[in-house]
Amino acid sequence: MRTEEAPLDAPEQRQAGDGAEMMVCPSCEQEVPKGSLYCPFCCGEDGRRGAAKRGAFVGGVFGLLAGGLLTAVWSSAVGPEQASWGPVLSITLAAALAGMVVGAISNRKG
Repeated sequence: MRTEEAPLDAPEQRQAGDGAEMMVCPSCEQEVPKGSLYCPFCCGEDGRRGAAKRGAFVGGVFGLLAGGLLTAVWSSAVGPEQASWGPVLSITLAAALAGMVVGAISNRKG
């Protein structure tokens, strides 16, 4: 039930039984109170789960980039003939995993 003034892509707003306005979370499609900073179903009651997920994703991306750079430096130091796919893949994935762990820990709210 949309009015003419509301944009088409705006989340639909509903009234809860106690009179508080509710909106639908675009991710999980559950009803959450309007004005909430985060969805309690997606991010947990205190928002820690969502912050840890975002931090792990961003840390993993930066870890992959750093691992690729580290692999390039290492393979140029030992020579391309000595840099087989096993160590190259291991270094890159280890850096990505380390980035995920560091990102999740650093973005988790205390």
